[in-house]
Amino acid sequence: MKKIYEMVHNFKIDKKFWTYDGLTGEDYDFKRSKPAYYIKKAIEIAKYLEMKTVVEIGSTRLSVTQGCVDYYNSENNSYLSPPCCCDGHGGFFWTEAGFDVYTVDIDVNCINGVKYSYSNLGREVPNNLNIIIPKDGIEFLKEFSGKIDVLFLDGWDKGTDMYAEKHLEAYLSAKDKLSDTNLILIDDTDYITNDGGKDVLLSPVLLEEGYIPLFNGRQTLFLKK
Repeated sequence: MKKIYEMVHNFKIDKKFWTYDGLTGEDYDFKRSKPAYYIKKAIEIAKYLEMKTVVEIGSTRLSVTQGCVDYYNSENNSYLSPPCCCDGHGGFFWTEAGFDVYTVDIDVNCINGVKYSYSNLGREVPNNLNIIIPKDGIEFLKEFSGKIDVLFLDGWDKGTDMYAEKHLEAYLSAKDKLSDTNLILIDDTDYITNDGGKDVLLSPVLLEEGYIPLFNGRQTLFLKK
């Protein structure tokens, strides 16, 4: 645990929490922190823990480009990225890091987002990426027969019907599939409003069940060990 705490302590990012729900286009593009650095740190921790299987609920909508890869590999301003880099690129980078990834989405159009990411970069879709599209995330988790080391929850857009309840239900559906040591990464957690982010119902449950919060901001990462 000492090494993990060192990783978290060294994770320096300028975080911003939102006090209103109706973010404008300018807020999203220039004022809201981007997911890339959170994903990168979560991957670092998962690799240290020798984790293998990642399930991502909520897949790629906008394809990854070389600009996205360059941004991810840089130390640029965490608020400024290519416009597409705030939309569902997590599965790509978990796959690139060598994990066995299951990316799940109800929207059939996400298939193009995933496949174009690789054609944009002149690559084949790798064997360690399992595209489960179209598929409801909760149904997939109930049916999944393997063990999950990392559960990445980024479905059910904030503001849509029952979005917070769905993220809690997704965790509950996956609970008996999670490895003894596991990580849960949740996107869109940077709201301190009445409605809250995607974790507003889930985070209290995870804390009650002994999960350790490692970082928060645009994304929140929990560890069960």
